[in-house]
Amino acid sequence: MNKWIGLNRDNLRILFLFLLWKIGLILILVLSIIFIPLAYKDRFLGGGSILFKLSPVLFSWANFDGEHYLSIAIYGYKNLEQAFFPVFPFLISFFAKPFSDTILSSLVNYTIIGLIISNSSFLLATYYLFELIKIDYSKKIAFLTIILLISFPTSFYFGSLYNEPLFLLLSVLTFLNARKGKWFLASIFGLIASGTRVFGILLFPAILIEAYQKKEKFNRAFWIFLIPFGLILYMWYQYISVGDPLAFYHLQKNVGEQHQAGIILPPQIFYRYTKMLLSFNGFKPIYQTIVLEFFAGIVFLILPIYGYFKKVRLSYLTYSLLGFLLPTIQGSFSSLPRYVLILFPSFLILALWFEKIPKKLKIILILCSIFLLAIEASLFFRVYWVA
Repeated sequence: MNKWIGLNRDNLRILFLFLLWKIGLILILVLSIIFIPLAYKDRFLGGGSILFKLSPVLFSWANFDGEHYLSIAIYGYKNLEQAFFPVFPFLISFFAKPFSDTILSSLVNYTIIGLIISNSSFLLATYYLFELIKIDYSKKIAFLTIILLISFPTSFYFGSLYNEPLFLLLSVLTFLNARKGKWFLASIFGLIASGTRVFGILLFPAILIEAYQKKEKFNRAFWIFLIPFGLILYMWYQYISVGDPLAFYHLQKNVGEQHQAGIILPPQIFYRYTKMLLSFNGFKPIYQTIVLEFFAGIVFLILPIYGYFKKVRLSYLTYSLLGFLLPTIQGSFSSLPRYVLILFPSFLILALWFEKIPKKLKIILILCSIFLLAIEASLFFRVYWVA
């Protein structure tokens, strides 16, 4: 690791961007506590209503899904929590359990450890993503990719008690080691990734394509077939514990009425969102969420297509396109602005497009994205549904 991460000028610039992003989010959090009322006073609050009120600066990072990750880490899986994959809460429990002997100390320590894992994972992910992109592109493109990722309107999830930052790190390490021909390491990181999020299974076809394009011999690349075993082991656990190996999928319909049974194609979803945009009251907070979901759907569908014409690697395009399609099959773009955060090839493709536009337009677009980031983060911290 020291070989890859040194205190050279490039890595110091990445560290500076990370600290600027984190300090900015903390400032947004403090201001949101002062000026924005809570959407809910007894639901979706990180740490529960009592602890949240005592320390919103800490527990605001664990709102919504963060509650479930804390619960799984402390108590293990309860009914209807199988939609949340096990690696992230396991890591929280592993590091926090020795320091937690009461419910109060557990909630505090598990939250702190979870946030340390998330933030350190994201910082490491940016370092390794820079190294990965440099294999094919200039440092300018690599830095621009990281800037676009950090300034994306939902990037605050990378600093929250969610598994996105850990998964991003694992997926980047999977691709980086595959690009270097280190198939065993790539497969181990991919295996862990598929036990962290369902998106990890998409690394399997992407890395297979990478091995095929490299014309790698089977006796070196056969480790790739380990990647799905993170998901397979979790499915086996679900079968043993609740009798349904696909509980993580079936429980998605409990998230909201927007999820439907069967497979829904993107044109149907765009049609549905167009109707919602024309009928919703624009002054309700949920309206801006629907707008963001709609535009995320458009942009992240177009990006892999644009990347094909820019001759981006087929393994990257496969991962990016499948990663967009997977969360939409139940008929909604719900949470899509968060799900696309882990699709780093899409941000690379976005950086390739950004490179071609005038400098003033670049600055305007990035500032607009940062402005939206401030709004979305403020709403999340005050328990308004964002993604």
